[in-house]
Amino acid sequence: MENIRNHIYLAAMLHDIGKFYQRADTGSVASSVYLSTIGKNERDFCPQFNGIYSHKHVLWTAQFIDDFSSVFNNLLGSNDHDLSNRDNLMNLAASHHLPKESLTRLGRIIKDADCLSSGMDRDSEISMKDDQDERSWDSFKKKRMISILETINGNKPKDSWCHIPVVSMALKEGNFPQRNFKREPDYKALWEKFIGEFKFIQANTYHAFSETLLNLLYKYTTAIPSSTVNFPDISLYDHLKTTAALAICLYDVENSGEKPKDKFLLIGADFSGIQSYIYQIVSKYAGKNLKGRSFYLRILSDAVVRYILKELDLFQANIIYNSGGGFYILAPNTSSVRIKISDAVKTIEEKLFATHKTSLYAAIDYVTLSEDVLMHRDGQNLSQKWGELFEKRDKKKRSRYAQIIKDNYNEFFNPILIGGETKRDCITGEEFSADEMAYSEGDLKPLKKVNKQQIVLGKKLRNYEVMVVSDGPVPYWADKDPIEPIGLGLHYYFLMRDDLTKMKEELRASADKVTVVTPNGEHGNCDFMGRVDGINNIYALDFYGGNEIIGNNPPTFEELCDKVDGAFKRLGVLRMDVDNLGNIFQSGIDPARATITRYAALSRSFDYFFSGYLNTIWEDVSPKKSLIIYSGGDDVFIVGSWEVTIELAKHIREDFAKYTCDNPFFGISGGIVLVPAKFPIMKAASLSGDEEQEAKQHHVGQKDKNSISILGIPLNWDTEFDAVESLKEDIVNLKIDDQIAKSFISKVMTHCMNADLKNHKITQYKTYWMVTYDMSRMKGRVKDEAAKALITNFINDICKSKGSLNGQEIVSDYHALELWALACRWAELEIRTYKL
Repeated sequence: MENIRNHIYLAAMLHDIGKFYQRADTGSVASSVYLSTIGKNERDFCPQFNGIYSHKHVLWTAQFIDDFSSVFNNLLGSNDHDLSNRDNLMNLAASHHLPKESLTRLGRIIKDADCLSSGMDRDSEISMKDDQDERSWDSFKKKRMISILETINGNKPKDSWCHIPVVSMALKEGNFPQRNFKREPDYKALWEKFIGEFKFIQANTYHAFSETLLNLLYKYTTAIPSSTVNFPDISLYDHLKTTAALAICLYDVENSGEKPKDKFLLIGADFSGIQSYIYQIVSKYAGKNLKGRSFYLRILSDAVVRYILKELDLFQANIIYNSGGGFYILAPNTSSVRIKISDAVKTIEEKLFATHKTSLYAAIDYVTLSEDVLMHRDGQNLSQKWGELFEKRDKKKRSRYAQIIKDNYNEFFNPILIGGETKRDCITGEEFSADEMAYSEGDLKPLKKVNKQQIVLGKKLRNYEVMVVSDGPVPYWADKDPIEPIGLGLHYYFLMRDDLTKMKEELRASADKVTVVTPNGEHGNCDFMGRVDGINNIYALDFYGGNEIIGNNPPTFEELCDKVDGAFKRLGVLRMDVDNLGNIFQSGIDPARATITRYAALSRSFDYFFSGYLNTIWEDVSPKKSLIIYSGGDDVFIVGSWEVTIELAKHIREDFAKYTCDNPFFGISGGIVLVPAKFPIMKAASLSGDEEQEAKQHHVGQKDKNSISILGIPLNWDTEFDAVESLKEDIVNLKIDDQIAKSFISKVMTHCMNADLKNHKITQYKTYWMVTYDMSRMKGRVKDEAAKALITNFINDICKSKGSLNGQEIVSDYHALELWALACRWAELEIRTYKL
């Protein structure tokens, strides 16, 4: 059989598609409206347990392949429908639960991959107790998935779990885990939508068909539990994907003739210097370069991943994770692959250094994985290996570019002088080498080539519908100015769909070399297939934070914070990320349940929120007054009008809490600085980073991190932020004349300054009687009862009560006077912004 390796990949990807199909059916095997004679052949596909056929979902897998036999026969180039051929697509996909002795060599590979993906021996008694028999038909169809994020470091009672709606992927809060549902899952409607798009996969090659199908499964099966027998925290998509990846690895190892103890490699990478690289802009034209610069880093990481896949001859399913400047790839542990990865890393380092010198570095390394690790046998588990990979990767960071530094000493340590003066890029201030060509873009010059490309990219991002990735240049789009990050051969084009339609015939000639990526899908529903374009191109969905631009041009920093004359105008610079992310990956998953599939699901969940759903938050809050500069992995960098960035930070935290089912193990911290619009963005980013670190070092009792630092004061989201914000609102809404309101704010901040607070304690004790005297006199001058009550609460909070703010109990290590002063400062800025 030709293309055996591709055949295995597709069969493994389809092996449990029957679980989806079965749940869409209206009856059991006997009363099914979908199963034909082939599909009802339990003897050929189902194992027996205590004399009863089990795992009947495989019948629907066989039926699916039978339903689309013409599609698969066209793909295979022959009639693959003969059941006597035990290695045909149907048998390989649907027979994985049969005993090994009744399977072919290829069939055993898929069975083993299925076991390793689930971390379970499929022939064990507990696995064979399949509840999907005639009597439990209705019950298993009603079961929903539990979010992997809710299970991290927690042991909640079953009746308190949230569950994921059974819907196709969309960037909407309605896709978040929920506690209550009005209706049972509608698998039938979801299946019909899936089939409707499946029919439009225009491919007759394995590669284009399988990779497009993987993306379609991503859209439709991430909310479907892979198992309803065991704990349902793994989606059908993640199980199908990792099974396909493991099957390829097992096949390659077996086909190599080698017998390694550890059959797999887990390759991990982390790009260092990303944050500083984004902000490394010294000119007044920062706004023109930031967006393109940020997105360039995204496609740089993507190009490195695609290059490694190409060099190792692997598939998209082998990518465990790729977002936020880091990626993980599952590969076979063969001598050939180890040599290729070593060569690939050397090439990547050399090309990365040639383009970016020491600004960026990709720390790439790997650990070996055994089947025992994936199956939790003999005291081994994946968590330990994940930690080992973190350590190896961090060690490489500490000796970054060691060999290149040794070989190119002068480039590192001698200044570059041209005509007696150092020639520098006008955007970044980077030096030009003696033989390096200078470019211009509009009135910007001189520019390094990569910086010019980033400015052009920033312009393209304002108005494009699809990103086309090609292995090599596309001759018929020579006028589209593609970007080829660090010269790895991957070309990125930013196009409108009309560009694809015009080149429909030419696209057909680019078989397997072109991937059409729709960022975030269309219409918020993650649509990416389209109904045009060429045969044998791969269609894909990818998430990108900040892909929408309101209007033809992105607003300048001045426009973002523009107000009427006399108003308070400041740019807010926000940086946020998830707390303790490294610990989450290394120890958040119970070692006894740590499977490669759960790690893939965990990574995918973060990418959905920070790269995808964050766009929904941004669009709901204020897209005309803010820009997402960077969002991916678990990092966020946003600029906007100062009050909008605070609102965005609050919504991000609130929705992240909902998304993680209020799991206390997950925190998210951030920092916001307020600067003039013309303030150097590199310095502003550094200052907001300092504020973010202050938030991560903030403690309230036994709680740490999970905070936001505003106006130089970190506040815990759970115990302090809401209370201070509520107090700020009460101060803003004081129903007294402006002069008295300003006087109240001024007096509170003056008392705070004079109190000489140290370690959150008042050291100037006269503050107590001065507050009482001063504020009592003010209370006597106002008539509004709400204002009187507010002033009374201030006096009591400072002089009488402990642990209260505006008369309400608060858990905080701050003295109440500090929080009153912060609320007053916040209120003052808001009044100056809105109440002129």
